[in-house]
Amino acid sequence: MTGRKIEITDGIRTHLNNKMNKTIADLDEAADVHVALAVEKHRHFAEVTVKTKGFTIHSQEETNDLYVSMDKALVKMEKQIRKHKEKN
Repeated sequence: MTGRKIEITDGIRTHLNNKMNKTIADLDEAADVHVALAVEKHRHFAEVTVKTKGFTIHSQEETNDLYVSMDKALVKMEKQIRKHKEKN
């Protein structure tokens, strides 16, 4: 987890871990996950990258609320994981 111009608090870390565990559980394999959070004036960015043996998925979201950005980025990630699993 990386924070750009933002401190990653325990609350943010807990929220992300809970959401990520649900999202990544669909993968059925080991994955390297990187989350980058950034704040610029009133814009909050969340980027999530998941790397596994066979593929890499990236999602990014920008809103005016950090938690909404994280949740939306993870929803995008979930859709991409589902799409990948349907292909195989």
